[in-house]
Amino acid sequence: MLELKSGADPEAVMAYLYKHTSLEQNFSYNATCLVPDDSGLLAPQRASLVEMLQYFLEFRQETVRKRFQYQLAQLEKRIHILEGFCIIFDGLDRALKIIRASSGKQDAAQKLMKEFPLDEIQTMAILELQLYRISQLEIDDIREELADKEKQARRIRSILKSEAKLWKVVKDELSELGEKFATKRRTGLGSSDEITEFSADTYIVKENTNVVVTRDGWVKRVGRLAKVESTRVREGDSVLDVLPGSTVDTAIFFSSDGVAYTVSIDQIPVSSGYGEPLAKHVRMADGASIIAALSTDSRFTPADETEDDPTSLPHLLVATASGQVMRVSLSSFRPASTRTGRKYCRLRKGDQVAHVELIRDHQTVFLASEKARIIHFSLDEVPILSGPGIGVRGIKMEKGDSVLGAKLLARPSDTLHVVNSNGTPLSFGQMKYNVTSRGGKGVKTSQRNDFASLVPEPIELVDWAAMEE
Repeated sequence: MLELKSGADPEAVMAYLYKHTSLEQNFSYNATCLVPDDSGLLAPQRASLVEMLQYFLEFRQETVRKRFQYQLAQLEKRIHILEGFCIIFDGLDRALKIIRASSGKQDAAQKLMKEFPLDEIQTMAILELQLYRISQLEIDDIREELADKEKQARRIRSILKSEAKLWKVVKDELSELGEKFATKRRTGLGSSDEITEFSADTYIVKENTNVVVTRDGWVKRVGRLAKVESTRVREGDSVLDVLPGSTVDTAIFFSSDGVAYTVSIDQIPVSSGYGEPLAKHVRMADGASIIAALSTDSRFTPADETEDDPTSLPHLLVATASGQVMRVSLSSFRPASTRTGRKYCRLRKGDQVAHVELIRDHQTVFLASEKARIIHFSLDEVPILSGPGIGVRGIKMEKGDSVLGAKLLARPSDTLHVVNSNGTPLSFGQMKYNVTSRGGKGVKTSQRNDFASLVPEPIELVDWAAMEE
């Protein structure tokens, strides 16, 4: 007997026991049977449970029919011999004289068949019988046996002539077996619909936490984080992002090869050290790297308005190194994925994803390339895809150039920050670079220096203590 704490969910406890113990077991069976066709030949066929039971009953009926036919043949053989005994009894004295006067068994048989209405089978049975047994006392037993055998034969012939009587015998015999082996079943038969589905989320203790992901693809979970610089990372690595969320939510990791991996936050290890490679949880392609990450906690990431709509809000902006752009819905990436992840972008040969970001209240976007080109266009010009695709041209790239990243813009004060090839930080405000149509070459901001990298936005940490209060 299980005793539950106050407030515990009995259905959840039973679901756990069904999942992790032998309290429930699944058994499969091969439903392919050899079934006779119209010509009587056996052919393999997949049958339902009802069809298998019907085939069994038909087989059982045929088996019972053959059994009765065999029993009838045996009875008729015995009746035939008993009738011979009765015939010879009426002329027993003559039979004895014939046997004594015969030169052997075969001679006696020929003379008996000539004298009496007997066939060879009856005659040989008489000759093999000790004749003293055919006396007044024995003949009564023989006649009684003959009457009994004839009665049995009549009963069997009656059954064989009637399908209804034959089925009744099958039914009675099966009922008799059921009564003989009527041990009550100790387990119940049922379907998966009758059992509460096990969900690991039911047993996760909900708590607020932070997921730290580094540029080299290492992840860990920390409860409280005062500042990004205080968390430990491997030498040469740096923090890509810190995702706030609860242990019942998921974290999405976007790789440069267009695949997104959604992992339950509870599965990410708690660590005060470096954590562990994300590749331990997912199957990333060789050469792919994590370029962005996102928490699905609705307190920080807007919830989907219509989850069944593949184009529902909120959207992600995706930009590739070759200048392609697209918008995709976040809805299909919220649930935990398999180790192989989900495709969010299709790439041409030699291309890779350069930027992934959640669109909130943004209206326009900057795209910046290595050759110091910037283009500014409206997000409304970027199509929303219902599935992974190659998108449309955001900026026309000259040979040897590639997109470094993007900057989503919502307010006039929003600025793109870059570092050029000389290590000099530069800023570009949207007031200077007017909104144009996407697909152009953009503005060449420098003739002497290229852009080395985009300066990422500072990571904002959540004050969990204040939020929980």
